[in-house]
Amino acid sequence: MADLPTAKILLVITGGGKSNAAPILEIARILHTRGHVIELATLAGNEHWARESGFITATHTLGPGIPKDVEEREYLAMSDWKNGRYTTDYSAMYRVRRFLASSWPAVYSSLSSIAGNKQIRPDLILADYCVDAVRDVQIRFGIPIVMHWSQMPTNMLHASYIPGIPGLQFEILTGEHASLWQRLLNDLLPLRLLGSAIRHERWQQKMRSAAGVSWRLPRVNKPDYLLLVNSFFGLEAAKDLPPLVVPVGPILSDDPAPLGPELKEFIGARPRILYISLGTHVLLRHDSLYKILTGVAKALGEGAFDGVIWAMGGLAQKQFDKSAILPTELGSENGTIGDLFAGVHPDVLLVAFAPQRAILEHSHTRVFLSHCGPASANEAAYHGVPVVGIGVYFDQLQCALRLRDAGVAIILDKTKFSADEVRTALRTITQDQGGSFRANCTRLRNIAHVASRRKFLAADLIEEVLADACPTASMGLRQRTPLHLQTADARMPRWKANAWDLKLIKLITVGFVVGVAYQIGKVGLQL
Repeated sequence: MADLPTAKILLVITGGGKSNAAPILEIARILHTRGHVIELATLAGNEHWARESGFITATHTLGPGIPKDVEEREYLAMSDWKNGRYTTDYSAMYRVRRFLASSWPAVYSSLSSIAGNKQIRPDLILADYCVDAVRDVQIRFGIPIVMHWSQMPTNMLHASYIPGIPGLQFEILTGEHASLWQRLLNDLLPLRLLGSAIRHERWQQKMRSAAGVSWRLPRVNKPDYLLLVNSFFGLEAAKDLPPLVVPVGPILSDDPAPLGPELKEFIGARPRILYISLGTHVLLRHDSLYKILTGVAKALGEGAFDGVIWAMGGLAQKQFDKSAILPTELGSENGTIGDLFAGVHPDVLLVAFAPQRAILEHSHTRVFLSHCGPASANEAAYHGVPVVGIGVYFDQLQCALRLRDAGVAIILDKTKFSADEVRTALRTITQDQGGSFRANCTRLRNIAHVASRRKFLAADLIEEVLADACPTASMGLRQRTPLHLQTADARMPRWKANAWDLKLIKLITVGFVVGVAYQIGKVGLQL
């Protein structure tokens, strides 16, 4: 069998933190074992990912990182985003999109410099979904790209049985068991966000024009590049996919971080553990955090658990009012939240960081209270742990619905939930009358274990894209032929792809035949 030539693959990761980077780095690790050269391009402050990985040979800084105060302000705004059936503030959603896109000028300029230099130009770019500059570089320089998405791509791959905009549904994922009203509300979503979308488009075009970019990124139902989805059917609602869109998740490391001594001792001594993690960038306000704490305290007091581990980063900890009095179930009358952080309660352990997979893998972990980020949803499914989900924004809301529909989660509305609802949800899962949660967790875990092997398929597909581009690249030419995995309809005008001309001819023919038959019958009756 002929060996593929060694390729230089550039990883481009800008937003989202380590949870966004981890699956891309895992695919890159596999490609490295096959002889490919891996380089990283990222924002300032993330260069340590290369040092931690060990196989990355060069690092390119694409622009400044996000200052901590700006990060806190914007993620607080995201966490405050209202997303009810009638109250969703889509102007706030597009404000978030502008924040995430604000690094585009620096990233596009830096990537263009890399792509335009023959000495450092990569053979392929593997990038996270939110980096539009990568698609611009593909258009300008003809470098093959592969995009990684944590879920099925938003506003692509529309289907008649999926109401509204794929990736932005609320309450339902498909129309199968939805009411007519739910389907209609989802289907009217494009009208509700039209004004905000137009304003965002104008802002984006102004930014692109200032950088000398005259073209628009194409808006298509099917991508013209390989799109790898870090999810799997069983969690995602199944649908027909073109060859260039492939679910390859859950993409997980074979060597996750182990439990440290403190956590190992804490979990080992308590057979019924509740694990809480609301993600790195979810910054709930004190009132919401206190309701969660109160509901958890009540469940702990009722014996649903004998230990609680809450992983909470520095920015999230700042939102808690440390002077607030603890719920009575957690301590003395004068105990405060600050005392809890100081470790005064023997059965509650608050940590700034926790090795999540090691905790979820432990047999003593009974429930995971989560924000339902894509990485957390994958890990909960893979380790078979039921979830109480409080989705806060964007893909978390969709992942919460997926876990609910898979029968492994109870989800709560972040704007309406109460402490008693938290307690009830935790009690319902731990009691598990009828055993449905356990059965569904086992089923989803087994599916996830099989699906997790597809990270090697992800590497195979990237090599297939490289093989497609090799003859052109070896001659120093931009790729001229379309990817062999792209279906022909994606390159055809809509009328031709849908055979509207043939359908029109058939319709006219049928009409003609019916007309002739009618006239013959009419003449026959007259005779």
